[in-house]
Amino acid sequence: MGEKMRILYHLPIHLCSACRKGFFIVIFFGWICASASGSPAIPEVPAGRNSSTVIIHLQPSAEIIGSGILLRDIAVIRPDGPLAEELGSMRIARSPRPGMKRLLPKAKIFYSLNTRKEQHPGIVLKGPDFIQIHRAYQPIPDEYLRQVIRNYIDRKIPNADFKLGTIKFHGKNCFPVGKLKASVTRHHSDDLLGNVKFVLSVTVDEQSAVHAYVSSWVDRYEDAVFTKHALSRNALIAEKDLYMRKMNLSRAPDNICRSFEDALGKRVKQRVQAETFLRISSLETPPTIYKGDRVEIVAG
Repeated sequence: MGEKMRILYHLPIHLCSACRKGFFIVIFFGWICASASGSPAIPEVPAGRNSSTVIIHLQPSAEIIGSGILLRDIAVIRPDGPLAEELGSMRIARSPRPGMKRLLPKAKIFYSLNTRKEQHPGIVLKGPDFIQIHRAYQPIPDEYLRQVIRNYIDRKIPNADFKLGTIKFHGKNCFPVGKLKASVTRHHSDDLLGNVKFVLSVTVDEQSAVHAYVSSWVDRYEDAVFTKHALSRNALIAEKDLYMRKMNLSRAPDNICRSFEDALGKRVKQRVQAETFLRISSLETPPTIYKGDRVEIVAG
């Protein structure tokens, strides 16, 4: 009987110990869960008791067209109404460059809304901690760009016979979305042939122009002086020895003869094959007096 009383007497003590252990296990498990969740989330703007609630639900990603990021570009605001329109027109940040991306933190939007909390306490902000922002862009179409360069060369060299090679952009071919217009302002080369670098002026929706740089190989075909037959060394050139033929000046050496006047009355320094273009540097003016000539000197 005494032993049974001792067992019954100690039973409540064991139950209390078990309860205390269970309580500490629950507390410890809750602490682990809180630690695993990382840094605390940005608090949402609480809804006021005496004002209508407006919920701003941020989207995980958004494509922006303009130069600024507005709240309506990155969030759904409910319910519709004047307050939703007012909040939607808020400028949150500057957009990345056309074709580029950036991460917009929720914290920036939260602090931007702080200026409206006092007037509109019923604003609730929901959504991801970061928003992926992508700036929309448009490239200059290749055929349009070719026509722009052709028009420029036609203005500089009327009636020119030329061909454009592949056009290469120096930088990215990314421009804001809108009505695009481009023109060539100048080129970087002595002549418009061979590898030529062009400077573009690009406007979108008639806004301020930006400069872009492109390059292209320009093949220009013009007349040059060719020999009808072979010419021996020191041969004096006559019109019957020459004819004109078109050739690609971009692939030709420098100082080729472009007209008969560049060659007539001169002699060749070295033997020249038939069907060969003449270079000014390969010709020389024959001497007026040769060795053995008799010269009459008249005193003035």
